[in-house]
Amino acid sequence: MKTTIKKTAALILSIGLLSGCAGNGGNLAGDIANAQAAADAAMKAAKEAQLDAATAQGTADAALKAANAANDAAEACNERCGRMSEKAMAK
Repeated sequence: MKTTIKKTAALILSIGLLSGCAGNGGNLAGDIANAQAAADAAMKAAKEAQLDAATAQGTADAALKAANAANDAAEACNERCGRMSEKAMAK
């Protein structure tokens, strides 16, 4: 995840710098500022995505815990039903 963030930021920064260099000798400082702004925006979006991913992981962990609890309850119920069936058959 962090590698993707770094690659995205580097790509945007590179594109910004290349577009500034490919221009007709325009304002280099302005181009650098624009590239930095684009890189900052990409970094902000990446951090938000990372936060969303962490939230999703927390939700998935809670769902797994609930599923395991339900499975344990089902197994306990199955054991009780099995014992009740055995008692009924023994009579």
